[in-house]
Amino acid sequence: MTKKGIVPMNTTQIKCFLALAETLNYTRAAARLYLSQPGLSRQINSIEQELNTQLFIRNQRNVRLTPAGALLAEKLRPLMESYEQAIDQVQTVGRGYTGVLDIGLLEGQRLDTEIVDLFYSFMQQYPNISLQICQGSFGDLRRQLHSGKLDIIFTIHFDVMNEEDVETYAHGDETEKAYFAISKKLPIAQQECITPEELVKETMLIISPEDSRMGATMTTEFFKSKGLMSFNTRYAPNLPTLALWIEAGLGFGIINGHTNVAANPSVRLIPEIPLNEAYSCAAWLRGNENPALALFLEMLKRQ
Repeated sequence: MTKKGIVPMNTTQIKCFLALAETLNYTRAAARLYLSQPGLSRQINSIEQELNTQLFIRNQRNVRLTPAGALLAEKLRPLMESYEQAIDQVQTVGRGYTGVLDIGLLEGQRLDTEIVDLFYSFMQQYPNISLQICQGSFGDLRRQLHSGKLDIIFTIHFDVMNEEDVETYAHGDETEKAYFAISKKLPIAQQECITPEELVKETMLIISPEDSRMGATMTTEFFKSKGLMSFNTRYAPNLPTLALWIEAGLGFGIINGHTNVAANPSVRLIPEIPLNEAYSCAAWLRGNENPALALFLEMLKRQ
C-alpha cells in the first residue's frame, strides 16, 4: 500500500526511464533493454502520465532531460543499483554460492589425495563458501552430524551403514578390506603365516562400542564365526588410541588401509585372515537443505 500522493513505478518502468536518461537516444535505449522503440515510448509516456510531469524534452534532433527528469534520474539510479545488488545477493545465497559448509573428518585416518583435491577445487570454484573442517572420533562425528553441527562427515562405511536417516557415498574403493594389525615387536608377528586360532591368544584391542558400535561387533563376530569364543579384550576409547596401542605392542586390532598406523613399518597387517569391507565414505543427513552441501556433493560425485 502506497502513501497518498505517491505514484508507484515498477522495475520495468524504472529501467526504461534510466536507460533513456543515460543514453538520451530512443534507439540505443531500446536496444539496451531488448525492447522496440514504440514499446519504450509507451513506457516513458506511462511514467510521465502517472507522475503528471514531463521528464524529457523531445524534438526531431535530440532528447533532453527536464529539471524534473534530471532529479528523478539522480534519485532513482542509486536505488536501482541497490535493488539489483540485493536481488543478486539473494539469488547467490539461494544457489549456495555463499555460506558455510561444516565438514567432519575421522581422526587417525589419512585423507585421500582425491579429497584434498576436492577441497581445493571447491574453494577455487566457490570462494565465498567457507569450509569449516574439524576432526573427531566415530561417535563425535555421528553425534554432530545428527545434531546439525556438521553437514557432512568422512568416515568408515560400517559406522553409519545402519543409520536410517543418513545417506552415504563411497569415495574410495568399495572392495577395500579391513585388516588385523599387530606390532612386529610381538613374537607372533615373526611367523610366516598367522591363523585366527593363534591370533586370538593375543590381547584383542577393540574400539569402545560407545564410539564405534560396528567396529566392536566386527571383531568379536569374526572370531565367534570361527568357533573361538574365549578372548582377552581391551577397549580403546577411539581410533587414534587403538592405533597407538597396536604400535606399542599391547595386542592386535582391526584397521583399514587408510588408518595412519597402516603405513607404520613397525606394524604388520595380516591379509591372510580375510575380513569384511571397510571402505571410506562421505555421509550426510537426508533432508539437509544447506545449498552449499548440494554443490559439494555434486562435485564429489563427479570425481
